[in-house]
Amino acid sequence: MVRYRNRLRIAVLGVLPALFLTMCGGTHDHQATAVSSSSCPAVTLTRTGIQQSAIYAGNDRGTWKLTGAVWADAPQPVTYPIRSEAWTKGCINGGTVDGDVPRSWTRDMWYDAEDGGIRLGGEAFRQTMTRTPGNFLRIRNAHVQDYEDAYDPNSPVPTYTTYLDHVSAEFIRDDCIENEDVPHTMVVRNSFFNGCFTAFAERPEGSTTTRNGTGPQSFTVEQSLVYVRPQPLGPNYCDSQHVQQGRCRPTTRPNVWLGSYGIWKWSDRAARKVTVRDTIFRLDMPSYSSCQAMRWPTGTYVNVTLVWRGHGRYRRAGDCTNRLPRGVRLTTSLRVWRSAKAAWLRQ
Repeated sequence: MVRYRNRLRIAVLGVLPALFLTMCGGTHDHQATAVSSSSCPAVTLTRTGIQQSAIYAGNDRGTWKLTGAVWADAPQPVTYPIRSEAWTKGCINGGTVDGDVPRSWTRDMWYDAEDGGIRLGGEAFRQTMTRTPGNFLRIRNAHVQDYEDAYDPNSPVPTYTTYLDHVSAEFIRDDCIENEDVPHTMVVRNSFFNGCFTAFAERPEGSTTTRNGTGPQSFTVEQSLVYVRPQPLGPNYCDSQHVQQGRCRPTTRPNVWLGSYGIWKWSDRAARKVTVRDTIFRLDMPSYSSCQAMRWPTGTYVNVTLVWRGHGRYRRAGDCTNRLPRGVRLTTSLRVWRSAKAAWLRQ
C-alpha cells in the first residue's frame, strides 16, 4: 500500500507564497537572474503512476519527466529508485520516493543491522555526471521520505553544478543532501527539508573534519526551510554521558534515545564559498556526535534564522561553545517555524 505520510505532495511545490517571502525578507535581484545551465532540454524519458522498478539509465542532454511517478518499495527491494551513472546536462522534473525505513527503528537497526533489524541503505536520487565541460544536473519538484539519503548527486570534478529547485524531503535517516563523491557546486532554492538526521554533507572518504572547507566549489541555499529532526538511536550512539550532555534524549523504550547529527557535516574538501540567504533552520537538540557539527562554516549569511528548540541556551548546548555567524538570527519561538512551514505547504 502506497504511504503518503503528512501528504507532502509534489503537486504543491512551486514558488514560495508571499507570507514566507515576507518572513524571510523578500526576494533579491540576484535571485531573478537566470542561470543559463538551469534551463531544461527536451523530455527523453517519462514515467508516471506507481513504479515497481528503478530507473537506471544514462542521460545525454535530456529531461526525465517523472511527474506523478511514485516509488513505494524502496530501499527494499529498490535500493536506488532514480539512478544514472552517466549524466550529461539534463533535468529531472518530479518523482516521489516513499521509502520503507520504519520510523520506529533505531539507527542501530536499519544502519548497523543490529537489534533485530536489517540494513536498509540507499539513495533516492543518485546521478553521476560524466566528464563533460559545463555539466549540470537539475532536480525540481521532487519529494523523498523515510530513506537513508535523499539527494546524492556525484561529479568527477568540483566545478560542475547540481541545482535543487523546489524539492522536499521528510524524515531522512542520514543526509538530506549528500555531496561526497567529489564535492561539487550545489545550488538549493525554494526547498523544504522537513526532517534530516544530517542536513548538508560534504565530507568524502579520506577528508578531515573541519569547520571551513577549502574546495573550489560553492554551496548556496536560498529561500528554504531546513529541520534537523531527532531520530531513534540505540546503544551504538547514545549512553548516559550523552544524556547528561543533552546530546541524546531518553524515550519510554529501553535503550532507545533520540538524537541527530546536525546541519553541517563539513570537511577540508567541502566548499570554500558558502552562501545562505532567506532561509530558516530548526534544531531541537545539539549534535549527538560532537561540537564540530554545531560549527557554522565561514560564509555569507543574509536574513537567516535558527529556531532553537533544545533545552537551555543554544550557546552552551551539548557542552559546546556555539556561535552563530553574522546574518543568522536566533529565536526560540516555534511559531516562526510553524508559520513558515504552513506557508510553504499552502502553495
